[in-house]
Amino acid sequence: MNKYVSYIRVSTTKQGDSGLGIEAQRSINNRYIVSQSGTCLKEAIEVETGTNKKRYNTKEKLDIDVLLKDRPTLRECIAYCQREKAALVVKDLSRLGRNQLLISYLIQVGINFICADSPSDNPMILQIKTAVAEEEARQISTRTKQALQAKKERGEKLGSDTIREVGKLGALANKLKSLESYKHLIPTLKELKGQFKTPTNIARELNKLGLRTVNNKMFAPSTVYYLINRIESTQEIAA
Repeated sequence: MNKYVSYIRVSTTKQGDSGLGIEAQRSINNRYIVSQSGTCLKEAIEVETGTNKKRYNTKEKLDIDVLLKDRPTLRECIAYCQREKAALVVKDLSRLGRNQLLISYLIQVGINFICADSPSDNPMILQIKTAVAEEEARQISTRTKQALQAKKERGEKLGSDTIREVGKLGALANKLKSLESYKHLIPTLKELKGQFKTPTNIARELNKLGLRTVNNKMFAPSTVYYLINRIESTQEIAA
C-alpha cells in the first residue's frame, strides 16, 4: 500500500488559529491519498511564510538543513518520509514554498513530493511554476512598498491593517495586469478547465481550436497553468 505524509502550511498565526485554509488543504490532500488507495501515516501543520527572502553566500554549503532552517515542521516531515519510504503530499507547490532554490534542491536529491492539485507535473513544470510564483511575490513586494511610501508621503498613518490591505491590492493589481492580454480567453479557459481539468489537456484543446498566445505561439501546459492560476487567485483576492 502506498504511504503518504500530508503537509499543510498557512502563512500567518491568525490563519492557523482560525483554521482558515487548513481544512481546504486537508480535504484536497486526503482526497488525493484516497484516490491512490494510500494510507496517511502522518499529518503536519506549519505556520510559516513560504517566501524566503534570504540570500545565501556562494561559499555556504547548501543542504536541506540550511534551506529549511526556518521550516522545522517541513524538515521533520521530509526526514520522516525518507525513513518510512513515504511520499510527501501538499495541496499545491506554493505550500512547499515560493523558492526556486528549495524546490530545485528537493527535485535534484530525489525527495518524493506530490502536489495534489496537479500530481502529474514533471520536474520542468514544477520549476516553471516556482519561478512564476517567486517573481510574482517579488512584484507584489515592490508594489506594496511603493504604495506604502505614497501613503506615508501623504501623511497617512500606517498600521498592520493598512499594510495588509495595500499588500492585497498590490497582489490584485499584479494579477490583473498579467491577464490583460488574455482577457478575451478567460471564459474559454474557465469552460475548458471544467471539462478537461489539467493544464496539459486544456493546452491541447486550445491549440486544436486554433487559439494562440500573445506571441502567436501554441499554448504550453505551463502557460495554461499560469493563466488559470491568475484567474482563480484574482477572483479569490477580489472576493
